[in-house]
Amino acid sequence: MVIEKCLLNWGIDKLFTITVDHASSNDVAIGYLRKKFNPRGGLVQNGKYLRMRCMTHIVNLIVVEGLKEINKSVERVRGLLDMWNSTYLMLNTAQNFERAFERFEEQDTNFRAELERGEGWPSVDDCDNVRNLRDFLEHFYEVTLCISGTSYVTSNIFFDELSEIDILLRDAQVNSNVDFNVMAIKMKEKYDKYWGDIDKMNLLMFVACVLDPRQKLKYLEFALSEMSSFEKACGMMQKLKESLYELFDKYKPPLHSTCSQSSVLTHVSLGEPQKKMERQMQALYKKRELKICGEDKTSELDNI
Repeated sequence: MVIEKCLLNWGIDKLFTITVDHASSNDVAIGYLRKKFNPRGGLVQNGKYLRMRCMTHIVNLIVVEGLKEINKSVERVRGLLDMWNSTYLMLNTAQNFERAFERFEEQDTNFRAELERGEGWPSVDDCDNVRNLRDFLEHFYEVTLCISGTSYVTSNIFFDELSEIDILLRDAQVNSNVDFNVMAIKMKEKYDKYWGDIDKMNLLMFVACVLDPRQKLKYLEFALSEMSSFEKACGMMQKLKESLYELFDKYKPPLHSTCSQSSVLTHVSLGEPQKKMERQMQALYKKRELKICGEDKTSELDNI
């Protein structure tokens, strides 16, 4: 009721999606809003995709699940902090002081005596483990920053970031480091709880991806087939195309009247922060496209 009151006070009488975290109480809230707004035509596709799970919240749950398996190396550098992103920032800072740890161990007996009461002082191997964990967590830290932005459009990057996490966790599960391997398995289990089945994802995430001119249908189909079975990806693409037609028919009448009244275009920025980490799904897609282009040219030469 409070959400409804706020929306009406703001003059918002039509809803596309509402982003909420994963709590059972939100099922009741979304049900109430669907009941109130749908009869007056205020919901897209009858509110079928009204609820959008908060991606930042799920990323947080995934990382926290993995850090439960944290090994002694991190504890020797610094105890685990309450927030995982604080742990990442701490590790990012601590790894710059690797040589300082070595000097303290050699020259300061009080340093050694103090740390021996706990897990001990960090060794060279510990520092390597911390560096690997820092690099791994950096992906999630960057994703969180991107999807939490408020000065640019974010919905079109949700699926792209989600697919990056999928690849990252799959790769990490075959890591030679046993501790790292166990951590990645735990994280993938949590990932699968929310995003393991593409049929259970909010379809509008895929719509936003398609409407981004940098992605479109072809890229989405490739990414879904990488994340799931080919058959399931084809089924989702068919469902998505039907939904796109429904959305077009929904928006066509008001769009036509708006265009006839004014030819002024509204500029919406699609910009987003520059990412340091390589986009792996996009790299796989480009590699596949280049391979296909190469095979097509070979076929053309064979026909000459």
